[in-house]
Amino acid sequence: MKMNIIKSTLLMGLALGFMPIAAQGTSAPYSPGITQDAVSYWLPKTRLTVTVTTRKSTFIPGEFSRYAERYLRMNNVKDKAEEIWEITSVEITPSGIPDKEKLYTLTFPAKGKRPYFELTDQGILAAVNTQAQKEDAPIAAKPATTQPAVKKINPQDYMTEEILMAGSSAKMAELVAKEIYNIRESRNAITRGQADFVPTDGESLKFMLESLNEQESALLTLFSGTSETEDHIFTINVTPDAPITKEILFRFSSKLGVLQVDNLAGEPVWIDINDKKMLDSYTAPASTGKSGKNVKSTAQFLYYRIPGRATVNVYNNRLSFTEQDIQIAQFGNVEVISSTIMGKNADTKIVFDTTTGNVKSINE
Repeated sequence: MKMNIIKSTLLMGLALGFMPIAAQGTSAPYSPGITQDAVSYWLPKTRLTVTVTTRKSTFIPGEFSRYAERYLRMNNVKDKAEEIWEITSVEITPSGIPDKEKLYTLTFPAKGKRPYFELTDQGILAAVNTQAQKEDAPIAAKPATTQPAVKKINPQDYMTEEILMAGSSAKMAELVAKEIYNIRESRNAITRGQADFVPTDGESLKFMLESLNEQESALLTLFSGTSETEDHIFTINVTPDAPITKEILFRFSSKLGVLQVDNLAGEPVWIDINDKKMLDSYTAPASTGKSGKNVKSTAQFLYYRIPGRATVNVYNNRLSFTEQDIQIAQFGNVEVISSTIMGKNADTKIVFDTTTGNVKSINE
């Protein structure tokens, strides 16, 4: 199994090159593509991209946190900064990459209609005699965001001259607490209609009450502290060549977030990939070997995959984050489409799934 962890604000693609293989009749290396005489193409291998969304909550204690109970009767106020990470979601997305062991070459007939082939940018077979429907681009990962997205209020904007001129933190805390009580008394007087001045229209009254609430909230943060949250997205690419049982996908710490598998500061998060073995194992022979000599008996056939199916589970000691049934190309079989579709006046239209290699549609 191939696995790597990428932290990003955008999901990153995996750049893949092609293995040079000698074509029939020439010693020059070549990559999958279409010539006048033949088409060479990869069958796909299914890669799983595990997207882990985490949330980091940061707490910053208030300047007067140690006076919160004395002046405001606020209990259990924290006086130390801390960061807490949590996993909010795990998603698995399959995609197709070239299977470097499944390169095939189809030789066009000397006479008759030459078929049209469409390959992906990576050389994976996509369609015959038609154009494959363009797949939707993967949704880009959202960048880290701070929540809630509201303006920050500076509590010093609501401090009186007497508070700012106080000679000690204890005195400042006492005066700030008195200011908070004054704000509460003013708000109660307005809502009860006992204030010296109460706006006659609803909008003005609403604005005045919101202003008082804002002042109180800002000054309270000097005692209670402030919290911010950020979402961070990590992607792990897994390309299974065989079933997997309790393989460490990544490690996770509530203090540090997502960690590499060898960082013992976090607890393991495992992945299971259970092959359902719905098909008997079979692979058609590749048309090109290491020697560069084509197997003549296979050069007139078109190959595709019937994918297998697997249950993929991502979990830790306490819960399963996600469990999905996914078609996986390399867990299935390589099959043959008859050469008759390449005969005289042949116009059979075939569209392939470039993630699993299977036939999506066929029309004669």
